[in-house]
Amino acid sequence: AIRSPLSSRASIRGGSRFQVALHAMSDDVAGAASSAFGCAQEHHERALESLDPADFNAALEGYESVLKLMGGHHPATQYYLGTCQLDFGHYVAGVRNIDAALSADPANFEPSAWQRLNQGRSSLMMKVSKLVDIGDEEWEAADEVAEDDVGLVGATDACLQAFARPLVAVWDSVFTSEELGDLDVAAAHFGRDLGRHVEASTFWYHAGQAPRNAIEVAIARLHPLFVLALEGAACPMKSGERWLGCEYWVRVQTNRRGVASHYDMDVGAKRRGIVSLPTLASILYLGSGGSADALSPGPTVILSQRPGSGAKRRSILLGGGGSVVTHAPATPAAGEFVWPCRGRFAAFPGDLHHGVMPADDDGRRVTVLVNWWCGEESRAASVPGPPSCVLAPQAEQPTKGWAGNATDPVLVVPISVNGSSKQADGATSEAAPSDLLPCHSRLGFLRARAALPVPDSGRPFEGSCGVIRVEWKAQHCDGQSRPSTGGCCIQ
Repeated sequence: AIRSPLSSRASIRGGSRFQVALHAMSDDVAGAASSAFGCAQEHHERALESLDPADFNAALEGYESVLKLMGGHHPATQYYLGTCQLDFGHYVAGVRNIDAALSADPANFEPSAWQRLNQGRSSLMMKVSKLVDIGDEEWEAADEVAEDDVGLVGATDACLQAFARPLVAVWDSVFTSEELGDLDVAAAHFGRDLGRHVEASTFWYHAGQAPRNAIEVAIARLHPLFVLALEGAACPMKSGERWLGCEYWVRVQTNRRGVASHYDMDVGAKRRGIVSLPTLASILYLGSGGSADALSPGPTVILSQRPGSGAKRRSILLGGGGSVVTHAPATPAAGEFVWPCRGRFAAFPGDLHHGVMPADDDGRRVTVLVNWWCGEESRAASVPGPPSCVLAPQAEQPTKGWAGNATDPVLVVPISVNGSSKQADGATSEAAPSDLLPCHSRLGFLRARAALPVPDSGRPFEGSCGVIRVEWKAQHCDGQSRPSTGGCCIQ
């Protein structure tokens, strides 16, 4: 995103007073700054691979030392410091530093730098907080609300009825421990294999082709669950349609980082101005940092929202202009939270709004993301393709000889939390909603000082299966309709 990094003084433009100051520095100080910047970048790159807090802290200290040598002012270094803070899950500081860097020298940055800032703001709004812990600093860092921003529209009974079915289907014990080991290896090789293609971000598995790696063998194993998920979501394939294939990729990050709420789509089509959404989105959880049945912090959240219609729909998905971002409904009627568990598989309709809640935990999160595409054979060209989505290279030994259906997947029934706190077996919990939903989150998009009650993003409450459905209903609050499960709203 940077046109002129500190380590390449020849590429720095002379118009900025910060850049002029760099040239005016003594050779000793300039050399020290350049050396410190190089070390900081090395630690940063190492941290993204190791996810070790020590590496992140070393990178942060390095960038801060460069800024000190520069007299506290250098937009490029401040931008890198901010991105490192975002990568480590320090959203407030990261957003502030990137914003300051872009404001100080906007001509020195590519458009992707502003995209990084917007992603940071959205991620900050994914954070959960105890109501009493939310400070003005966090609100101010995330807020950028225009005067014509629409007010929240509370979820009505009709909205709840429209999303009465479960939003996500979840299964445990889909693969054996040996098969998960093969998937660990394939996931570790993903970045190396994808690096052979400059513009690619995902791989494509065509329906019926011979698997090229363990992940593609797993996709074939998951196909029956894909069919069940479609039926459960009341969106079976139409007459004449069939499964065309899957787009997949691997995400490795710390539990602190989270993922801002978003809609999955064909990235290549998006660049051409076309909105193309998958039929079904799914997640295979690999890295849990614990035993096979242990739940890890940082749940995925699937919201009962689809993109708005017409031009506004295209604006939200393609990043078009305008300050009003629309979802249907404007405020979700329900949300389902799925905690990571090694070997767990979750699938949901591909047009649903979703993200990952950041957690105060340095554990390693490894997921395989698989988007399933269906359509008529004549429309096969509309699925993801080169240069953003390519075929994976052939692995020497995709698997070590997986059996047929070697395991019996276990369907996980969600616990429902609403005004009466229903349990999975239909019994009423003695705990009040405020006990089960002790936190609040803006879910990456809710308007300033308006948040929804949510579970703690750490490990779920005792006895939970790690899949929780929360229903939010509108209530009258200071003259406005705001969603709540326990009379909670933020003013």
